Amino acid sequence: MTVQLPKHFETPDKALEALSNDRIAPVLYAGGMLALGVALIAAKPRIGNVPKPRRIGDENAASRLRRAAIRGRDGVEAFAPSNITDSLGRSLILGGAALLIARVLDEVGSRRG
Repeated sequence: MTVQLPKHFETPDKALEALSNDRIAPVLYAGGMLALGVALIAAKPRIGNVPKPRRIGDENAASRLRRAAIRGRDGVEAFAPSNITDSLGRSLILGGAALLIARVLDEVGSRRG
């Protein structure tokens, strides 16, 4: 039983041409993004920790403006990351996965035959 290769892989030169930097570089770049993102999430370096806002003098909030500022601070705090490296790691993972998916779909969509 013989294996039929697609026409663009019939000779070694054409196979090397198909695996040129234009086609492999995005995959390697996406793999690097994924690996760096996973490493950041797994390592959780202390340098990325963000301190919580200090609650000094909350009990003495007599003015309306000060109470409004405290409520605003507490509301916004829910959206602030506690560790910046986690946020960067997730962004790198999402970006790497999107790049890899786009590259795979590009390869599948551009094949002839």
